[in-house]
Amino acid sequence: MSDQLELSHDQINAFLKRYEIFEPVLAVDSGAFGNVNANYGIETQTRRLVLQRVGRKKNLDQLRLSSHVANTLFARDFLTPYFHLTVEGDPFIELDGEQFRLMSFVADPVLEDRPSVADALRIVALAEDLHAALNRYFRYVDEGDRRYMTSYQDQPDLIVQAAFERRDLSEKTRERNDSVRPFLDAHFDEVRRVRHCHGDIKFGNVIVTPDRIGLLDFENYNVQEWGWEIGDALRSWFSDQLDNVTWSIRAADFEAFLGQQPWFTKRDAVLHTLRTTAKLLVHLYTDREDGRYYFSSEPTPVRLEKVDVLISRHETLLPALLGFARERGYID
Repeated sequence: MSDQLELSHDQINAFLKRYEIFEPVLAVDSGAFGNVNANYGIETQTRRLVLQRVGRKKNLDQLRLSSHVANTLFARDFLTPYFHLTVEGDPFIELDGEQFRLMSFVADPVLEDRPSVADALRIVALAEDLHAALNRYFRYVDEGDRRYMTSYQDQPDLIVQAAFERRDLSEKTRERNDSVRPFLDAHFDEVRRVRHCHGDIKFGNVIVTPDRIGLLDFENYNVQEWGWEIGDALRSWFSDQLDNVTWSIRAADFEAFLGQQPWFTKRDAVLHTLRTTAKLLVHLYTDREDGRYYFSSEPTPVRLEKVDVLISRHETLLPALLGFARERGYID
């Protein structure tokens, strides 16, 4: 299927009936296309829904689990979307080799700008609450869910390990991967903690209102060391885009956050951020050669240009973060 919606209203109505929704479709908005998924807004007589065309076709077991996780949190009054299940109890419907799933529309606006220090603190506190809620729930899950959960445990470590073990990569890619390896071998002040993690708390996946914080897009949900989660979040929240290919640090805000947060030593927070940036660079360097994930549907010259922009941003962020931390004595 192309990025344009090729489903008729009759087909969408048939989809909704599989989800036991018996209301005619009034309008369809084929608006939000990302690198991986495409989302179509649907309006019926009484509901607003989002039909998501799933891009990660090889990861359906993990996506089933992520749907289940979101529904578990939704039932416990977390601000998350709810994924509808078909009459067969599955979140997915298949058509012409494409998988679709249906979720409730979340009316609250997604955070489009990097969060304030106060909001960043609230988001991390929510991540702690999320861990506690899922930890209670997953003590009682059936064996199928437990198998899915443990299959994807420690995924960031496995991604990095797999890249360094490959011998089919070009010498240049191996050299680039090796160049950031020291950041991946950090020694931390505190014992590493395993958590139920959202997996991608960038500001575009967070809802911030005066009363509540919410999370969208649980596709990268994982049980992993919490430092991976926090490092990814801090890189997203406190980077500063100087131009299209150059990133720096929002130094004053980052310093204020580190001074107020109770979860990590300042040194560990910086090391986690450096490590997750290096992990992403390994993923980017490797995928630049493979073309399996980032912008994989684009023509090769376009894909390489876009991947190189991402690489440049994170390659410039690393020295900026190092300089920030060393000036303040957070690391040697």
